Amino acid sequence: MCSETRPKERPQNFSDEAEDKTLKRIVLNKLTTEDIYAALLQTLPEQNDFYINDYGEELEELLYFGIATKSALNDLIVKHRETLLGIDAEELDNFHIKYYKKEYGDDYVNDRIKNKFWFSYTALLRIAMELEFGEKYVKYANRKK
Repeated sequence: MCSETRPKERPQNFSDEAEDKTLKRIVLNKLTTEDIYAALLQTLPEQNDFYINDYGEELEELLYFGIATKSALNDLIVKHRETLLGIDAEELDNFHIKYYKKEYGDDYVNDRIKNKFWFSYTALLRIAMELEFGEKYVKYANRKK
């Protein structure tokens, strides 16, 4: 008598439909460049939205450091939001004020001094990455230069 080998049975709560839903959820939650901009727009002041960027490099950096979903990105920004805004509002020394006025003009710099902001969304995102990952991110960013 020959004994048949039965394939292992799936757990009762597992189905092809459940597997499809799980895969769809993973694909739908995958971070995109559009998600990056939307998260920054949602969590940071609009005044910092002054630099046009496609966020391709930033997506690569985020994925490299394991930030692969919209919720993970939102968590990162929200975690460091107050520190980011504090850094952004810090006053510049006279050397930098003169340098930036020469580079960008008086009106541009005076507006930023008055409204206490300097950094674009791109810069704030990279500062958040540095706050989160420290020296590891700094080394990574310096390699890219």
